[in-house]
Amino acid sequence: MAPVPESVDVGASIPAGAAAESILDGAVRPLIPERFSDDRGVLTPLQLGELGFALARVFVVSAPGGAVRGGHAHRDVRQLFFRASGRIEVEFRHRGATTRLTLDEERPAVLVEPGVWAQQTYLVDGATLIVFADGGYDRGEYMDHDRGTGDRGAGGGAS
Repeated sequence: MAPVPESVDVGASIPAGAAAESILDGAVRPLIPERFSDDRGVLTPLQLGELGFALARVFVVSAPGGAVRGGHAHRDVRQLFFRASGRIEVEFRHRGATTRLTLDEERPAVLVEPGVWAQQTYLVDGATLIVFADGGYDRGEYMDHDRGTGDRGAGGGAS
């Protein structure tokens, strides 16, 4: 791995936590957090308060390439997906529309509102996703995309 240049300004044009664009009528908001880079590496702060996000739970998912996780929506819980490493494709479905977004170095975070179905495909071995949620784990909170009902197959509380 090549060393990081001593000073690289990679996020000055977009404020920390800024939405890159809105997807699915604003129900999905990709974020481009400010990044600070020097010869020691890259620091990426997330300002949850600026997003109106009250943190209740955090979990980390690491998976091999090709693994598929998630596959449900939440009734009331908002989630912030933050890619810690690798590349992760996320498929979103909301109100009959479907879109995909790849979380990577350039676009590492996305804010997902309640009611949005999301499924993550880990594109490389060791890809890691950190999920911040504004509600605790409750299996009854999960919704199956096709039926709008609780997801009976969900287990363990991790997406």
